[in-house]
Amino acid sequence: MKQKNLIYLLLVLILPVFCVRFYYEVVPRGASLEPFVGYSRELNSITSPQGKIYRVFVNDAGAMHSGKHWVWVIDQGWIAGRYVVLEGYVDSEVAAGDAQLLVQWKGEQPIIQFESARY
Repeated sequence: MKQKNLIYLLLVLILPVFCVRFYYEVVPRGASLEPFVGYSRELNSITSPQGKIYRVFVNDAGAMHSGKHWVWVIDQGWIAGRYVVLEGYVDSEVAAGDAQLLVQWKGEQPIIQFESARY
């Protein structure tokens, strides 16, 4: 009986950890569920001079969208899953893939000059 209770206790404690880890594999830390899952699409990734790859996603709500586009720069962590490194507004040319993000590097960290406002 003690073993059975211990197993149930471990399941109650460990299962939420796996669920949270899975959630952050789908939706990066720092991004909201609906805009990221419902309206985002991936742009070209950016690579640091040392070879670290960052994935770039743009919030593109299609006909509902007005103004500049919101962009997330995502990194991947082994334990924590995906998380937002940088985010901000970019012009529609960058969001459409016609222009590249202008990236500067401080070691492994990207530095991007985002637009100041949505409009």
